[in-house]
Amino acid sequence: MKFYDRKKEFKALSDLRGPARIAVVGRRRIGKTTLVERFFGKRAITFFVPSEKAQRMIIQDWVREHPDKHLPALENFKDFFEQVFLHHKDSVVFIDEFQNITNVAPSFLYDLQHLIDKHHPDLVVTGSLISVMKGVVEAYKSPLYGRFDLIIKLKELDLLTVVEICRDMGLSFENTLRLYSVFGGIPKYYDLISRSKGFDINETLASWFILYPHPLFEEVRTMLKEEFGSEFKTYFTILYAISQGSNRSSEIAGALGRKETDITKYLANLKDEFEIIERHVPITGGRRGHYTIKDKMTAFWFKTVWKHYSLMETGQERKARSLFERDMQGHISRAFEEIVREVIPLMSPFEPMAIGRQWGRMPGMPKGSDQYEIDVMAINDLTGEALFVECKWQDDVDARAVLENLKRKAACVDWNLGNRREHYAIFAKSFRRRTTGAKLVNLNELQEILS
Repeated sequence: MKFYDRKKEFKALSDLRGPARIAVVGRRRIGKTTLVERFFGKRAITFFVPSEKAQRMIIQDWVREHPDKHLPALENFKDFFEQVFLHHKDSVVFIDEFQNITNVAPSFLYDLQHLIDKHHPDLVVTGSLISVMKGVVEAYKSPLYGRFDLIIKLKELDLLTVVEICRDMGLSFENTLRLYSVFGGIPKYYDLISRSKGFDINETLASWFILYPHPLFEEVRTMLKEEFGSEFKTYFTILYAISQGSNRSSEIAGALGRKETDITKYLANLKDEFEIIERHVPITGGRRGHYTIKDKMTAFWFKTVWKHYSLMETGQERKARSLFERDMQGHISRAFEEIVREVIPLMSPFEPMAIGRQWGRMPGMPKGSDQYEIDVMAINDLTGEALFVECKWQDDVDARAVLENLKRKAACVDWNLGNRREHYAIFAKSFRRRTTGAKLVNLNELQEILS
C-alpha cells in the first residue's frame, strides 16, 4: 500500500533546523516507524528495542545485522550509543519502541541525557505505550525532560484519507464506513486488507477476530494488557461496561459491583494517562458526563469480540460468529454517529463553533421516560444557529417520521430557545420516504460530500 497523508507531520519535521531531538508517540500500528523512515530515508539508523532481551544481546544482534556500520558489540547502551553518536554524526539515530528501555536498561535514560548534552545528535525516538512515553518524554521529573525539540503525538488518519485508501483498493463506500468504524484510521490494517486475496468484509473480520487463530483478538488483548500492567482486569471490566452502554460513573461502578469513589482513579487513568476513553457533556452545557471509548478498534473489540471469548475457547465458533455479527451492527450504528460528526463541518449551513451530542430531560414526562438524546448537534453562539441531526444506519428510512421526532427532541433543548435559527439533517443508508424541512443524506450523497 502506498504512503498516505502525514503532510502536517512532514511539515513540522521540515521546519526543524540543525541537529534535533524528536519524539513520536502513538499507538501501535499507527505508522510511527513508517513516518520516520519515510521522512529521513537512508539518513536514519534504526535501532529497535525489544522488551524480551538484555541490552548486551540487543546490541550484539544489531551489530551482526548491520556490519556496514562498523560498530563494536559493546556490553551496554551507554557505551554503544557513545560510539554511534561519535562515528555517525551525519546520520539520524532512530530508537524504535523507546519505552522498552525502561524495562531493559532504566538507568540508560540518565546516560542518554548526558550523551545528548555532550554530542547534540540528530535523534528520533518512538513509543507506543502512551502512559510510559508520557513519563519518559514529558514528565518534569524525567531525565529527558526538556531535551526534545519536537514531540509529535501521531493520530490516526482522518476519514477523508481512509475514503481515499479504500477507493484506491476498489472497495464500496458502505464497506469503507464499516471498516472505518472498526479500524478507524490505523494504516496497518488497511495495508493488511490491500494484501488480502478475495477480500470479503464479513469473512475477513470473522477470521481476524473470531475464527481460530483469530490473530487480531490476541493482538488487541496483548497490547492492552501491556499498557495496563497488573491491574488490567479492572481496566478491562470498566471498558467492557462502557462498551455495553454503562456510560455514567455510577453505572460503571454498579456494573463492577464497586463504589463510585473506588473507580475514580481508574477512569482518570483511562482518560488522561492511557487516552483510551473520553468524557462528554451535553453540547449546550451541564455536568452530567458520559464516558465513551475513544479508540474505534478498542470500542469494537470490547463491544463485539471480548464478550464471546469463552465461546471461542470452547470451540463454539459458529455461535460466537453469529453473536459477533449481531453485535457488529450495533457497533457500526453508534460509530456512524461519530462519522457524521466528522462530516458536519463539510456540509453544515453555518460555520459550527461546537459539534457534539445533546441529551437531557423532557419536561412534563413521567420519570423513566423523560430522557431524550440527539445524535449530533452543532451550534454557533455568534449567529444563534443550531443544527439538529439524526443518524440511522438503516435502509428505507421514513424521513418524515424521523424529522417529527427530532423536532420534538429539539424543542427540549434550552439553548437560545425562542431566539435561534434551527436547521435539521438526517443521515441514513437510504430513504423510503423523503421530506422537506431537513437536509437528507443517504450513502451516495455522503460519498459525494466526502469527495
